[in-house]
Amino acid sequence: MKKLHVNSMKLVISLIVFFTGTGLFYSCKRAAEKTQERLIEKSIGDKADVDIADDKVVIKTDEGTFTTDATKHEWPSEIPADVPEFTKGKVVIVNTQEMIDGKNWVVIFEDVSQEAIENYKKELEENNFEINFTTTAGTGTHFAAQKGKLVVMLMGDEKGASISINVQN
Repeated sequence: MKKLHVNSMKLVISLIVFFTGTGLFYSCKRAAEKTQERLIEKSIGDKADVDIADDKVVIKTDEGTFTTDATKHEWPSEIPADVPEFTKGKVVIVNTQEMIDGKNWVVIFEDVSQEAIENYKKELEENNFEINFTTTAGTGTHFAAQKGKLVVMLMGDEKGASISINVQN
C-alpha cells in the first residue's frame, strides 16, 4: 500500500510540474509577443497597432494594414481572378498589405524550377498581361507584368520564388 501511495504522489507531482511548466511557457511566450509588439509600435510610431500571434503578424496604421502569415500555405483566394495562380512549388508564407490606394500580396514559394518560372511568364502573357521587363542573372530571373491596374512581379531562382501582386484602386 505504501508503494502505491508513493507512486500516486510521484504522479501528482509530475502533473503539477507539467501543468506549471506549460503555463509558464505560454505566459512567457505571450509576454515575449507583447514585448515585440511594443517594440514594433515604437519603431513605426505610436499610431501603429501591432498584433503578434504565433506565426502571424498584423500591423495596422493610418495608411493601411500589413499581415504576414507563415501558417498560410496556399494561394490567396482574394487575388483577382485575372492573375493566374502559380501552382508550381510550395507556398511557405503569404504577406498581405491593404493600403488606401490598393492591395498587395506577396506569396513566397520554395522548390520552384526555372521552367516553372518561364511557364508562368508565358501564362501571364496568354492572359493579356504585358511583360514590362525581364532580368536574368545566373539562375535568377526577375520580371514584371501589367494588365490595367494589376501588376505582377516575380523574382526567383532554382530554390524558390517570390510573387508580388498589386492591384491599384
